[in-house]
Amino acid sequence: MSLGIERMRAWPSTLALDLAALARARGVDPSATLDHLLVQQRSVMPPWEDAVTMAANAAAPLLEDLDRASVELLIVGTETPVDLEKPISSWLQRLLRLSSRCRNFEIKHACYSVTAAMRMALAWIGSPQGRGKRALVVGTDASYQGLGAPWEYVLGAGAVAMLLSDQADALQIEPLAGVYASEVTDVIRPSRRIETGSSEASLLAYLEAVDETLDAYATLGGSLEGFEHLVYHAPFAGITFRAHRRLLERSGDVSRARAWADFERRSLPGLCFHRRTGGVYGSSTALSMLGALASRPELTPGSRMGVFSFGSGSCAEFYAARVGPNAASVVTQAQTAALLDARLEVDVPTYEALERERDAAPTQADYTPSRERLSEHYRDAWQGRGLCALTHVRGWERSYRWT
Repeated sequence: MSLGIERMRAWPSTLALDLAALARARGVDPSATLDHLLVQQRSVMPPWEDAVTMAANAAAPLLEDLDRASVELLIVGTETPVDLEKPISSWLQRLLRLSSRCRNFEIKHACYSVTAAMRMALAWIGSPQGRGKRALVVGTDASYQGLGAPWEYVLGAGAVAMLLSDQADALQIEPLAGVYASEVTDVIRPSRRIETGSSEASLLAYLEAVDETLDAYATLGGSLEGFEHLVYHAPFAGITFRAHRRLLERSGDVSRARAWADFERRSLPGLCFHRRTGGVYGSSTALSMLGALASRPELTPGSRMGVFSFGSGSCAEFYAARVGPNAASVVTQAQTAALLDARLEVDVPTYEALERERDAAPTQADYTPSRERLSEHYRDAWQGRGLCALTHVRGWERSYRWT
């Protein structure tokens, strides 16, 4: 029995913003702003997309040739709810035509949510009731409006769906994990329209969690040697180098040049998708694992990844994943690079208008997403493509359909 990820797929939505163009529009030198952040683009959602549709569009292709009755657990990790009572998993269970016997719920713990969901799903699969069954774990998140904010360049959107089972064709998840939790107020979302907090407090909490989870993992007998690839939670890609250097420094003083050379070999390639979506919150480590499999064909079955997951608030863990026997096929089926390339690039004024419309939507009991600005894009990329879209909101009740 090999517990872990059988299939996985990302959904980056269908619009993109070039961050160099954004920097120029803000009167900032692009290289000075973007180089240390290691970002290039960010995903932008059209008005008819939200956290529900992103989750559905990520997950649906995973189930196309599958016995859906084998999926008896669905967990969504998110900090971007569309309703503060009803979980996204409820819509998803219906939209994906999963069995009425499929238990479903939503987890919120900032960017740790998807890792928590994965751990819970694997424990269930390993239990007598879950043996031989599958669990679907989906992370779906989007930044709230941050026009002109210092952190605007690291905002983004996206979803990652993972089908978990005891036939881990893509990645086998090892049970040992070093865990660290410490209450801290660093990032705050007090409503569906506000995202704020202290970037300094968040950075310190992140780096403290790197050290503490590595300590915990080593104390439990886990070795920090021999990883062919390292994945770190990436609120923005640039912070992962600092985490990598902390890991290397456990073996002695390491120069920046030497640390960067190792990072460039064992971690940076896996950020290939991240650098084009912007922040994807709970889906971060899953997207980086998918990126590692796609960008490093030398990671063959049995190769090990070290994975650091972190969520503000805070909770974190470090664990290991082993490349499965069918990882190359899983990556090909995921088509992540093709989805990123297919996005329509929008200019800065269009991006700003879309963000303002999205920001206003949660305040409206009756709302129909506008297609006027993007009518050709809807026709070319959505109409007849079998994608999930928000059609309207009436009396706060949301309606979705497959295009």
